[in-house]
Amino acid sequence: MILVSIVGDFHSSILPIFYNFQDKISKHILLYDDAKRDVLNAKNLFKGMRDFVELHNLPIDLQEKVLDEDSFVSIKECAEHILRLSENPEEIYINITDGYATLTTLLDHHLLAHGVNFIAYDMYDNEYNIINKNELTKQSMHKNLTIKDHFLLKGYRTKISNMKKYALEHKQSILDIFEKHSEHFSKFTQLSDQKYTLVEHIPHSPIKEIFLKMGEAKTHIKSSLLTGGLFECYVYILLHKTAYDDIEIGLEIFRQYGASEIKNEFDILVMKNNHLHTIECKFRNNVKLDQLIYQYHGLSNMVDEDAKGVIIMKNKPNYTPQMQHQKYKGLTYKRGKLAGIEIFGDIHNNPNQFTMQISNLLGI
Repeated sequence: MILVSIVGDFHSSILPIFYNFQDKISKHILLYDDAKRDVLNAKNLFKGMRDFVELHNLPIDLQEKVLDEDSFVSIKECAEHILRLSENPEEIYINITDGYATLTTLLDHHLLAHGVNFIAYDMYDNEYNIINKNELTKQSMHKNLTIKDHFLLKGYRTKISNMKKYALEHKQSILDIFEKHSEHFSKFTQLSDQKYTLVEHIPHSPIKEIFLKMGEAKTHIKSSLLTGGLFECYVYILLHKTAYDDIEIGLEIFRQYGASEIKNEFDILVMKNNHLHTIECKFRNNVKLDQLIYQYHGLSNMVDEDAKGVIIMKNKPNYTPQMQHQKYKGLTYKRGKLAGIEIFGDIHNNPNQFTMQISNLLGI
């Protein structure tokens, strides 16, 4: 199989098809316009695909092809180049999912009659159509992206934490902290603003007893575990029984910019049917919700163009359905909804309801 992928505005649409057919592809051509933005996107994608192929030891010949998508001559030359890729045009597949209308129309005109196939991916149903001169067939994806491979293919380096293992090892203790002693834990987190807190120095409380049971008395407790890490573990435990494809806690992603490596970290990432969703967990009272909404909206393009964002707070959201009809009420929450970000709170008092709601929202 020879796959040609057209880089468009939402280049994540290339990745599911490439990933799905990775075991069948002998040659992959990344096709893109000479516009500056397209060139930048393509270079990141090409680097990611090269790293992916090397990591998984795949025998795929990776190539690039640049053209002027506003030029009839350039597109015709591109079509001729594609036909030269194989003596059998029927083994050529062009992913037109996010391709430009002019380019895909002319490629169809030049190539369809020769037997070349065209693929159109439906990101909402996680299916794809294969179109050739004889028929149109719809097929389901048989291989879905992992979170690590998703970022790798987009040109990011990742660092996975050990928090999932920690959460499952201490599952019952973490459930007890939030579902039986949430107010004690809230006070406990305010006892020290030092980088580390030593359990044996903390006054007696149910939380102290739980930490002693967990074996944390032998070491200092990182403040990050108190201010967010344990709550992330709790949310993960609630999600663990749902039908996600992949999930990570505390994943760090890195991209090179000049001599620097720019880092971003996500509390929880959930992958389902090639959609990657973000969950921010904040179990404290002074949450700057506006800031979080701006932050996550700004990060959405590096996650997934169709990603859903979720913010989970300690307290119930200060929003009621009546505010929908009030001009100056609930503006922060309305801003979040416009950005595709849903806000949850007080989940520890009804965890089953939360699990059902988040499962419906994310399709897990």
